[in-house]
Amino acid sequence: MIGANRGGSLLAILPVLVVCVLLPLATFLISAWLLGWQLLSVQSGSMAPTYPVGSLLVVGSIDASQVEPGMALVFDDPQVPGRVVTHRVVDTVAGDELRFWTRGDANLARDPLPVPAGNVRGRVLWAVPHLGSIATLVSWPWSFVCLVLIPMVLIVSGELRSRFRIQQSAPDASSPRAW
Repeated sequence: MIGANRGGSLLAILPVLVVCVLLPLATFLISAWLLGWQLLSVQSGSMAPTYPVGSLLVVGSIDASQVEPGMALVFDDPQVPGRVVTHRVVDTVAGDELRFWTRGDANLARDPLPVPAGNVRGRVLWAVPHLGSIATLVSWPWSFVCLVLIPMVLIVSGELRSRFRIQQSAPDASSPRAW
């Protein structure tokens, strides 16, 4: 009989998992969406040790006129279209157009091109080490597997097991009744 209730104990853990993990995660994601935050995963070591590879960055919007040296900015790379970079502002560029010199914390030299104000996506509000790796891991298609398929399989298997137990315990209608 040891281990006979293994499926039942898995189903008993499911509500605890939902309350302790999925509910706070859903609350955070909905709050981030409502506040207009972006969630980005750090893919390179240019901002280490401040933001190591695999960190999850929470990025808030900022008006380019409010950008100051020392801020960690998220911007569209002026050199590589479609590439998003997080580097620290080291100075503003003198001239009519608002632009910023940036540099990664781990880099010795500043970036080769200044960042135009129009390329600024936001500033880093805070970061969580290692959570970006998990976010990358559960991005499509793994998010569908983790959030839809696995719960569906658990629910369907639990329901089928329950119905099978009910059928096993019910008397067979084809067997002769003893009077």
